[in-house]
Amino acid sequence: LLQYARPTLTEKDIPHRTKLTETIKSRAMTVVENIKERLAHIDSAVSMTFDSWTSIIGEPFFSVT
Repeated sequence: LLQYARPTLTEKDIPHRTKLTETIKSRAMTVVENIKERLAHIDSAVSMTFDSWTSIIGEPFFSVT
């Protein structure tokens, strides 16, 4: 699909799915650590909720409040 949209791309320009997964997980862990550091310095209680769902047509959603 990427090569169809941009014919100038070659195989080496497109990262492998395992590399993408690794990168996403690494960035997520960085964000989690950042949030933990910020919350550690708050003197009051913090509550968070998470929810995820899929629409009727299959679109994924994720909510953090």
